[in-house]
Amino acid sequence: MKYKIEYYLIISFVKILMMFPEKTRYKIAEKIGIIGYHLIKQRRLIALANLKLAFPEKTEDERIELAKKNYKVLTKAYLSSLWIKDFIFDDKKVNVENYSILDDAVSEKKGLIIASMHMGLVEAPLKFTEKYRLSDVVKAQRNPYIDKYITDNRSQFNFNIIKKSKRTPRELLKVIKNKEILGLFSDHRDKGATVNFFGRETVAPTGAIHFALKYKLPLIFLYSILNKDNTHTIKIIKRINLIETGDFKNDVTVNTQNLIYLMEKAIKEYPEQWMWFHDRWKLSKEFKK
Repeated sequence: MKYKIEYYLIISFVKILMMFPEKTRYKIAEKIGIIGYHLIKQRRLIALANLKLAFPEKTEDERIELAKKNYKVLTKAYLSSLWIKDFIFDDKKVNVENYSILDDAVSEKKGLIIASMHMGLVEAPLKFTEKYRLSDVVKAQRNPYIDKYITDNRSQFNFNIIKKSKRTPRELLKVIKNKEILGLFSDHRDKGATVNFFGRETVAPTGAIHFALKYKLPLIFLYSILNKDNTHTIKIIKRINLIETGDFKNDVTVNTQNLIYLMEKAIKEYPEQWMWFHDRWKLSKEFKK
């Protein structure tokens, strides 16, 4: 019953939100973002602790303002996914920089790994489904009704949703065997390699590097940002030339670290776009003490 109530509340909110013009929806999203910043204390503290780690040179007031701006940006990005089908294939609203890098990699017909991160509209790469089939790994929502709603929305595209489960490795290998595009988020904390990220040791997922190395696949790094005019830009940064020494385990670690450095550079350039309220360095344990 709890899950049904949550679902109907969310559906009601979505229906009301969609009654407004798009410009108004973004303004509403900004208000919701600020409310969330003040209301959810745990996430606010995590965001501020992460920002202090990443930008110790900034004053506390500067970090607070950056956190608020971050909440506004991400709330707008997340809510815009509700009407993503209305704008994702509009080049005026979603621009892709260096699209040729992706096209060239696909033309090799080996398959392709995309290493992405939680910046701006994380679903922006769905734009690629206008030309190509895209696969990605997603975590199922605890609420099965909401999970079905999200899955149904994404199924409108040429998008293969791989739910995290015991079958995930098998599903990933099927995508690779079919020489399709596999997108993997590579910035959040997960089992993998020990790396240095903003000067602090942590762990990072190695999936993108592992598959690219093992199956000799092209690997590109990209992320998206939400612009001030509420348009989106997908930034395809580069095709990554992987280091291969013959020591596979070490090569995975070294290349994962290099990928993390690229991400760190992107975050420094667009600090308001990254998901700071994720407990990336497990700092919550420290400030609780």
